[in-house]
Amino acid sequence: MADIPKRKRGSRSLNDLLAEQLPKDVPFTFYHYSTPPTKSPALFSAPPHAKSERTYCESHFLSATITPKDVHVHVGGSQLPEELLILAIEVLVYSTRNLTTLFVSKADSTGYLSELQLSRSQSSSPLKAICGTFVSWLARERQREGKKLVISLFARAQDQYLFPASIDNKNKHVLDDRGLVKWWCKVLDPIIWEYQAEEDRKPFEERLVDGASNGNGTGTGTGTAALHNANATTAKGYLVIPGYETYDTLRYVPPPPTPNTPRRWAASHPLLQIAPHPAAPPRCLVPHFPDDPKARFLDELDEELPDRGEGVIADGGTPSRSNGMWKSVKTLDQFWEFMAFRQECSSGRIVGFIWVVLSPPIPSIPEEEAGEDDNAPLASQRSQLSQPSAYESQASQLSPKKKSRNASARRTKPDKRPERRSGPIPLILPRIKSRSSSGLSTTSNTSNTTAPTPNTPESTPYYICPASSRGTLCLSAKNYARAHELLTQMSFATRAAAARSTAQFKKEVAVLGGVAGREWGKVVVGRREGVEREKEGESVQPVAVVMGVRRKRKDGDAASASASAAVEAGTQEGAPVTLDAGLVRKKPKVASAPADGAVGGVQVLGAGLVRRKPKA
Repeated sequence: MADIPKRKRGSRSLNDLLAEQLPKDVPFTFYHYSTPPTKSPALFSAPPHAKSERTYCESHFLSATITPKDVHVHVGGSQLPEELLILAIEVLVYSTRNLTTLFVSKADSTGYLSELQLSRSQSSSPLKAICGTFVSWLARERQREGKKLVISLFARAQDQYLFPASIDNKNKHVLDDRGLVKWWCKVLDPIIWEYQAEEDRKPFEERLVDGASNGNGTGTGTGTAALHNANATTAKGYLVIPGYETYDTLRYVPPPPTPNTPRRWAASHPLLQIAPHPAAPPRCLVPHFPDDPKARFLDELDEELPDRGEGVIADGGTPSRSNGMWKSVKTLDQFWEFMAFRQECSSGRIVGFIWVVLSPPIPSIPEEEAGEDDNAPLASQRSQLSQPSAYESQASQLSPKKKSRNASARRTKPDKRPERRSGPIPLILPRIKSRSSSGLSTTSNTSNTTAPTPNTPESTPYYICPASSRGTLCLSAKNYARAHELLTQMSFATRAAAARSTAQFKKEVAVLGGVAGREWGKVVVGRREGVEREKEGESVQPVAVVMGVRRKRKDGDAASASASAAVEAGTQEGAPVTLDAGLVRKKPKVASAPADGAVGGVQVLGAGLVRRKPKA
């Protein structure tokens, strides 16, 4: 179930996948630009006396525009249809030797999707379909054999994230805090069902103990479920709302698509599963994402560490004189309890932390193996503790030979002092740069897609970055930040302002990407039929509309017979039936004759019939 869609859809382009999810015959234009993987600070802080993991970060930005047909703009004496930005989403891809993390940084809409005047069954689906398809496609393209992949985000309701002044648009529908958490869970839920379910296993702490007692560190379950999932990638969703109990949290999780199916979500966190060192202090188990409430809380708690240095903390390390433990928070459960009292989580609105973990069937590199530059002290400690007694006895027998060999090596150790050179100085030619100094990738004249950066390999032990899954434009980290800054300085308050901002944004990003004056967007025409309309068409039955009261037919009643025949004929054809006025039989009203003493239809009593109260 999991590998079949991966093999069929793994090589498909993003535009093809988007076309399947967008409304039929509706054109959308997508602008996708990204950065090459570059070194970044580690997500997880290193334990005491250990180095932080080498981490690479890759940024992706996807924006969607529409073209209303009713208004055109004049440019250079010609009329061109105006484009309006409707959606933008930013995803940061963090990759280490053993883990890939997709962090959905920001997503925002302008509210101008209503200009297309779609049907009610399709008006709200395009935004959800674009976000879900983009994240799902990026996760499949960044999956590595034997490595876990995590999709992470936090849902916090705000009026606007990426489009300034878009809240002034009355057509923009802003979700509240509860609606936003439910919306993101619905967006990520289809990704979970593309893979197989995890077997019912014990908590991670108990599995660590069981794995250590059995002699292996896997701690996997046994039985048919474990054997079934041994060769397939599994997926599971996690949701944490600080301050909420388990049953209250699960109310925000969508139900399974098929009845009588176990839920794929858990009201907990997977930090112990994705952290590089599960037995490390709590500060080494929580990832440090940009503009994240958890990251701000981590920075405040790090002030409690003794002998803290800004350089050590910034690089993801731990001060040398500290054991990595905070004074106020001792466990990971206490960390989440304290998060419920933070300003972001206790200001009357909830904040949801969401994860989707894709676990590989069999890891290609065991957890004990690590790079020469990653966690050397911890690797040496594990190797010393895991040596068996037989090996120690054999090493004790060979110890004299080792000492003599080491002594001879020290005697014959060459001198490392640099030797003095004499003679003429050789001529060194200057090296010609293969690309421009601004860091932009080279472009071809036959295509709008920029060529891959020459110095960026597609696959390394720390990340994979296929050329087919990069953006249409590949910008440097500096130019990517510049493009993001330009977008946050524009205005989307009105339709005219949004059209000007969209045109300026396209032009500025094209200049930064080296394709100035050329169109670099991709037009995608939807191919999906209205699902809701199809379901309604199947369930709607022919209805006979009768204007009046329908009476029981009597023998010899020609009008009733004609009405019944018309109703039956319309029912067989499947169309509503409306009877003529002549076929509706109404009961005639009979006017009663006025009684004696009635004047104009109103009865008036005589003077002798009026009863008065006798006087005392």
